[in-house]
Amino acid sequence: MKILLSCVPYDHGKSGISVYLHHLTAALTALGHELTLIVEADAAEAFPNYPKVILPNFCRRPLWSMLYHLFVLPFRLRFKEFDMVILGAANRRAFCRYPIFTAAVVHDLSQYHVPAKYDIFRMFYIKWLLPHYVRKAQAIVAISHATAEDLKRHWDIPSSKLHVIYNGLSVSPVEGTSVQPWLQAHGVKRPYILYLSRLEHPGKNHVHLIQAFNALPPELASQFDLLLPGADWNGAEEIYKEAKASRYASHIHFPGFVAPEQLPELYRGAQCYIFPSLAEGFGLSLLEAMHYGVPCACSNTTALGELGAGAALLFDPNRPEEITQALAELLASPEKCEELRQKGYQRAREFTWENAAREFATLDRRPRVFGVPCDNVTMDQALKHLDALIHSPRTGFAAFVNAHCLNVACKDNEYRAILNRADAVWPDGAGVRLAGRLRGFPVPSNVNGTDMFPLICQRPYRIYLLGGAPGVADTALEKARAKYPNAQFVGSAPGFFANETEERQVIDQINALQPDILMVAMGVPLQEKWIDRHRNELHVGTAMAVGGLLDFVSERIPRAPKWLRSLGLEWCYRLCQEPRRLFKRYILGNPLFVLRLLLNK
Repeated sequence: MKILLSCVPYDHGKSGISVYLHHLTAALTALGHELTLIVEADAAEAFPNYPKVILPNFCRRPLWSMLYHLFVLPFRLRFKEFDMVILGAANRRAFCRYPIFTAAVVHDLSQYHVPAKYDIFRMFYIKWLLPHYVRKAQAIVAISHATAEDLKRHWDIPSSKLHVIYNGLSVSPVEGTSVQPWLQAHGVKRPYILYLSRLEHPGKNHVHLIQAFNALPPELASQFDLLLPGADWNGAEEIYKEAKASRYASHIHFPGFVAPEQLPELYRGAQCYIFPSLAEGFGLSLLEAMHYGVPCACSNTTALGELGAGAALLFDPNRPEEITQALAELLASPEKCEELRQKGYQRAREFTWENAAREFATLDRRPRVFGVPCDNVTMDQALKHLDALIHSPRTGFAAFVNAHCLNVACKDNEYRAILNRADAVWPDGAGVRLAGRLRGFPVPSNVNGTDMFPLICQRPYRIYLLGGAPGVADTALEKARAKYPNAQFVGSAPGFFANETEERQVIDQINALQPDILMVAMGVPLQEKWIDRHRNELHVGTAMAVGGLLDFVSERIPRAPKWLRSLGLEWCYRLCQEPRRLFKRYILGNPLFVLRLLLNK
């Protein structure tokens, strides 16, 4: 697959996002995908051997980088050359338009947890401008469930667009270099407590950590150093000020940025790892410390509480006394440390970059209309998909959507969610084709159930017909058996049940016959809800929601002439046949559908 991956911003390789971008790029490449990277001019050398789109030099300034990436770059790129786009840090850079499937990765929304995190302009950009444009992406990827909840709460991202793809464990396969000379050079003389993070106040919460270290019993604090590697960031001066005022100032060290090859030994040498950040989208260094056998304690908020639960001591990051208590337990209890080492190592093994890359590659890239997926395929492709569903071990679920279905989905959240769980949702009619033109995705074929039925019947599938008024399914069964001798029509039943006992009898009959295809014709959305409710107990290859198909097969209602169907005007013919029943659906529903398309474009 050809993937366009935005690696902006790269932060000179000195942030969690830059680590994320390096590992995701390598993992996608290892799976055989062809990557083209969007990079800043000063980051180009960090990604050798990749084709690149390099931002102009003036984008070195954050303001111009934000605006160029958002409003100019989307009109420069040749999107048709790629199968998908990944925005590697959509909580900082987005596009104003998404002509092809785009997965926008949001690491955290810490600005909602740390009000003074950025200046006024950046807060406006992050709280108002970014949400508007990120919301337009076809898929929004959160790196933790905590971030996903924040996206729903603060950015109003619908659940249907949200995906959680955890980071992998960032561990170098090469053994690191000795850090003893480095530690000595920075004045570290005692066993040390480690916290790896950029020096950012108040977000990374160094000040509360220093206060907590200060409050340790003297017999403990005097034995240890507090090691705080990381590059200076916003508010670093407040951290230095707090450290200088500490009674253990000589025990607190700020060695600056740590080279990746030094990290393994730096972790292994730590007495414990502490992660007091106020808000994190993930917390890679917590998993790294666990992997290297370091007992850990971390905040009980956002993603840290999610990753650390059961494998680390948890504390409220806003209460220094709780941080002190966690530190004291780690420093004074060998038994607790050993327990946390074992649990932490097991937790770290759950996260790999290969898994993360595979999840990106298998994201549902189908276009969506009003939150409903649409398989923009030809009839031949739909039939191949149907055959694969029939032969899969799990009961398949296929549905068709037209303008009326999409109108219903706008009002019925349960129906919309069911369509998102279906294995196939095929485009039926001129309305979906119009949606495709307005939304920028092709609808190569009108894949409707009435046209598909004769093609299905050319194959020796075992078919059961369920639905319609009493007698309709039986008549359809007789007509189909006479007209399509290749298929095996094994049974039929009406779609209206007098009670649960009668419904159970029909399900038992279907399961006894074990058809390849169960065609359910109960009308939208009842048929989809029925299939979804009983899917796990049905012993069929695939259940298909087929609407009014049995009325046509039984010849109770004639189909429109082929020339009228080819013009996309079959609905006019149907309206003439049943004006009272279909007036609301077509005369009111069709204009409403177009209006919704235009308003939600």
